[in-house]
Parts: sequence; structure tokens; C-alpha cells
Amino acid sequence: MRRLGTLLAVLVLLVAGTYGFYWYKVKSGMDELVEKAAPFADIRYQSIYAHPDGTIGVDQLEVLPSGEYEPFTATSVRVRPDNPLYWITGGDEPPKSLNIQVRQLEQGMDTGLMKSMQEQFDLQREADPLHVSPSALGCGDVRQLDINTMKSMGYRSLVTDIDMQYSGDQQARKLNFSILADVEGLAELQFEMRMSADPDQLRNPMQATGTARLEKFELNYTDKGYNKRLAAYCARQADSKPGEYRSEHQRLYNAWLDNNGINIPESWRQAYADLQQEGARLTLALNPIGGFGAGEMMMAQDPVYLIEKANPNVLVNGKPLPLDNVDWMALFTSVAQAGSGTAVARTDESDTAETATETEMASQAETAAESVGSDAPANASAADSQAEAAAAPAPKGYKQTDKAQLGNYLGARVRIFTYFGRDVAGTLVAVDDKGIRVSQRMAQGVAEYPLEYERIQQVEVYR
Repeated sequence: MRRLGTLLAVLVLLVAGTYGFYWYKVKSGMDELVEKAAPFADIRYQSIYAHPDGTIGVDQLEVLPSGEYEPFTATSVRVRPDNPLYWITGGDEPPKSLNIQVRQLEQGMDTGLMKSMQEQFDLQREADPLHVSPSALGCGDVRQLDINTMKSMGYRSLVTDIDMQYSGDQQARKLNFSILADVEGLAELQFEMRMSADPDQLRNPMQATGTARLEKFELNYTDKGYNKRLAAYCARQADSKPGEYRSEHQRLYNAWLDNNGINIPESWRQAYADLQQEGARLTLALNPIGGFGAGEMMMAQDPVYLIEKANPNVLVNGKPLPLDNVDWMALFTSVAQAGSGTAVARTDESDTAETATETEMASQAETAAESVGSDAPANASAADSQAEAAAAPAPKGYKQTDKAQLGNYLGARVRIFTYFGRDVAGTLVAVDDKGIRVSQRMAQGVAEYPLEYERIQQVEVYR
């Protein structure tokens, strides 16, 4: 009995020592990572997680990139290889499989990444103040759906659960990757990829990318709240209801397609409308014939070849989208040459204004008709009031003006709409027989844009 007790004590000490060494390896490895990342980010964590099944990780992770004041945070990070002893005996060999879980990864809308993205939107808007993104049509005065728009929709941060998996089969020379990202209140994104490559080449990424061939790619997107918030937000901006906004957006989007000569099947237009609904699902799958590698990427200048080689398949809410008999080159050309949604939005505003004017005139006519039969002094008084109203000066605003008359408005504020979608707003500073020059104030100073008459579709002068 005493020998058995001694043996058990030795086993306990051995297990405890092995686990202690295991925990030490995890802790020292994490500290080394923190030290190496110090020039780029301040990494902190509350505790180390080291499970006997090989799962390691940290809790309450906080990453603050250099120069930023708002960190990325995660409640937990877990990494699990196929072999429980991998962290002790694995060395530099890649594991046969690896699973990574990140829970409650939170990124505020004011982080450096989000600010950089918003800056790109701002630069685009600054270069073309009248630009209206087709995706923002029908959303009141909103001209593009950017980071600021998401903040106005109620997103204060993005909280994401991430699951990543990798597996490699050395005999079959296959690599499999998958990522599932569930963004709270926004969407779920699932990505799967299979490649033919030697798993050992992962130690040399340059060698792996040179010989690897893509065999399968699939991307699944599921709306989990974004569409509902967008419809509610745009409905408020347009003083309408979510259903009315969706219908109006689709009408304007179709008008934008037609105005720019973008010919797509009716089923594609319906698919776009279906993707705006709550809970919409989109699947994009590529099954390249014979695989897809570096050789095929050298044909990037021929997009039609790339599409045919990729053998794509698209599903919208489970329904296949027909891709046969599509003139891809004509489609790419028309999309590349398409202008913004400004003209469509402007036409819609004009129609609304004309409708309001007609309604007002009809109301005035009805009132005048009802007043027939009243005494003459009253009629005379009404006529005098109408004459005074007609004589009152029209309120100032942007009014359509003939290009030949622009010489009379030097120094005035103008809005120029071009045939090629490059719209400019600013001050008219020069006019000659070939064109005009418009001065536009920007964050970096003042820029002047020369515009030839033949490129100008419409001019509006503030007068």
C-alpha cells in the first residue's frame, strides 16, 4: 500500500511538473509575442488559459495600436491544434489542424481603422461634392453609406465572434481554410477555401503561393440586422416608411442602371431587391476548372477569361442567379463608365418639386372657383392679393441656367453636372468660348476645375 501511495505521489508530481512546464511555455510564448509587437501595439491580457487537451489562449485581451487611443478588445482567445503536445514538441512544423476562436471581439466606430475608412469617403466626397452613391438613392439627403452613416444608424461598435479552422493533408497535398464571423446586429460572414499545396510549404509562404492552386472558394453572407436598420434610418431621412423607402430605392436604382446603359437581366434586378430585405442571404461559389493559380492570375487583364475559368455560381436567398449568356465585357465597360446617382436623385427632386407646385396651383384654382359668386369687392380684394403674390420676388436657390448665359454670373455659386459623372460645386471664376473654370474650396486649400462646354450636361446657378 505504501508503494502504491508513493507511485501515485510520483505520478501526481510528474503530471503537475509537466503541466507547469506546459503553462510556462504558453506564458513565455505570449510574453515574447507581446514584446515583439511592442513597437506596433500595446497588448495586455488578464490571464493565461492552458488546457491539458492542447487548447491555449488568453482572457480579457486588449490591443491598442500605436498612436491610437481606442483599443480592440476580446473577452477570450482560444487556439487548439490537433495534437495536445504540439506546443511542447511541435517545433516549427505546422500542425495538421488548427482551430482559433475569438469571442466578443469589439471594435469601436472611432478606432484608427474606422477613421481611416471614413477619411477615404470624405476625400471622395470632397473631390466630388455632388456625388451620390447608387446605394444611397432614396435615403433623403444622404449621399453615401459610410462609417458616419453607420454611427447614425445606431452602431457604436462592432462586436464579432470569430471561428477559424485550418487543416492540411500532406499525402493528398490539400489545404482547407474556413472562417465564420458573426457580427452582432449586423451580419454573418462565412468563408471556405480549399487549395492544392504541400502543408509543409506553409513555413515558406512565398513558395506556397507560387505553387498553390485554388480548387474551391465559397462565401456566404447573411443579413442579421443591417438591412432593417438601414431601411428604418433611410425612411426617417426621406420622411417615409421602411417599405416605401425600399420601393423608392429600387425604382431609383433601376433608373440609374437605365440612365447609364447598364443592361442586366430582370432576374438580377430582382435579386438586388431581394438582398435589401431583412435576413437576406447571398452565396458566391467558385469551382475553378482544373484549379486556379499564379498562371491564371497573369491573365488579369482579361476579366472574361478569369470569370469563365473561375466557374462562378451565385445564390440569392437560395435561388440560383442565371449567369449564362452574359456579355461580361460590355457589362464591365458600362459599369466602369457609369456616373454617380446624382442625375437620378436630381431628376427625382425636380419631379417632387413639380408635383408640389402643381398641387399648390390646383389648390389655388379650387379656392378661386369656390370664391365665384361672392361679392365684387371681395373678388377684387382676392385678385389684388394674387397680383401682389405674383409680383413678390422668387426665393433664391439653385436654378437651371443656359450655358450661354454663364458669363453673366461670374463669382456666383454654381453646380455643374457632366455627362461622364464628374459633378462639381463651387464658385464660377472664369468663362470663355471653350468652357468654364470653377473654384472649389477643399480641406487642403482651393482647387480650380476646367470644364469644357461639350462635357457639361446641366448648370445650376444660385440666384
